[in-house]
Amino acid sequence: PSSLPSSLPSSLPSSSCYNLRRVITPTLTGLPLLITTKLLRVPILGRLIIAFTKAVNDFGCVSRLAEGTGTTAGLMSYMPLYYPFPDLELLEGRSEKREDDGSAYFCMHEELAKGFDLERFIAEQNENDASEELHRDFCYWTIQDYISKYTSQQLTPYQVALAIVKAVKQSSQSPYSSTSSSTSSSPSQKNINAITAMNEHEVLEQARQSTKRYHSKQGIRPLEGVPIAIKDEINLKNYPTTHGTTFLGKLNGTSVNDCIIVQRLKSAGAIIVGKTNMHELGVGTTGFNWTHTGMARNPHNTNHYTGGSSSGSAAAVSAGLVPLAVGLDGGGSIRIPSSLCGVVGLKPTFGRGDLDMKLCYSLGHVGPIGGSVVDVAIGYAVMAGVGGNDHDDGVVQVKNVKGHVRVPPLHLARFGLGKDLSKLKIGIFEDYFNDADSDVVDACWKAVGHLESLGE
Repeated sequence: PSSLPSSLPSSLPSSSCYNLRRVITPTLTGLPLLITTKLLRVPILGRLIIAFTKAVNDFGCVSRLAEGTGTTAGLMSYMPLYYPFPDLELLEGRSEKREDDGSAYFCMHEELAKGFDLERFIAEQNENDASEELHRDFCYWTIQDYISKYTSQQLTPYQVALAIVKAVKQSSQSPYSSTSSSTSSSPSQKNINAITAMNEHEVLEQARQSTKRYHSKQGIRPLEGVPIAIKDEINLKNYPTTHGTTFLGKLNGTSVNDCIIVQRLKSAGAIIVGKTNMHELGVGTTGFNWTHTGMARNPHNTNHYTGGSSSGSAAAVSAGLVPLAVGLDGGGSIRIPSSLCGVVGLKPTFGRGDLDMKLCYSLGHVGPIGGSVVDVAIGYAVMAGVGGNDHDDGVVQVKNVKGHVRVPPLHLARFGLGKDLSKLKIGIFEDYFNDADSDVVDACWKAVGHLESLGE
């Protein structure tokens, strides 16, 4: 930025690897777009136009980066790796020594995972919430809130499902219309259009079965009766997967199986309430989708964007329709809408969420969006294969161009360490970090300063 905020460090090192230059590409709509598409089909002339456009915008740098040049290896020669966070105290106490540090860390990670119990983890978070006085401007119902209401018999999953079905219908009315007030910031506004597909009968039947389990006090699972929504880019049985388009749902038909992530959530007792809106094909960061289902709107101000591409998932949580939703992130599609809608989103480590679908496995990361860090941690654990009854050990074999990367099972041993971050290291690419509007940069450095204060 032209002027840096006062909270920045006094001296910022320059980096030769961050040398972006502004490129200008034409924006074509209407008649100019139609004419250009016809010109591109003209022999010789079309190829010249494409070659000129690539040269002006330096498309060749993409090829050079991927394939490498001279002595510099390209990205195609690398593969994503997973390095568990080392715990030197644990490693030093092991009787068995390993020559390779990576193997030792992996073994340590597995040992910690063996002691991780999801139900105990949820119970501990319940106790922490009960012992702390919470002060929030807007309180979301958390996963713990639902479970607490169910176990105390103040509510049943069926009652909750009826309320959600009604709320989804109300919040999806007239998705193409504008709001009557441009200044309202109430999260209860209509026309949010977050959930675009819902099988009411199926939702209520899931809730009936969950209610029976609570009444009998048998077969209650970690997420029993908790409502969760799924992004319309992930296969959900008895629903078409449209990817936010008008044609892919018709082309692929209704899904006959659940994606493994959905299977794990169902196995943990979750009630799947339906599919959420998304930016068309997931190729944008605004959440804009005017052609298929109508645009998802930000619950805090329906004249504002939700962000994308997991627009509906973030909006559904932000509106309080569900405490947890599933998104998919390739370049910010979980993190951006979560930020704009004021909720929490997590893009997991490569391979942590096993996505058995025809998507780019090295780019698409499936992850949770929730109203709190605790809810996201719970959803993350379940989606990674912890806490269900599908006999999934949570060890994922991730395919890649060189074979497989074995991702260790999940544990949350470091979760809830409070305000002591003295052993945590956070890396910041400062040139990239500062390449934004000054108010954004200022807010980010303030956040860094807060984290630093917790590590002193």
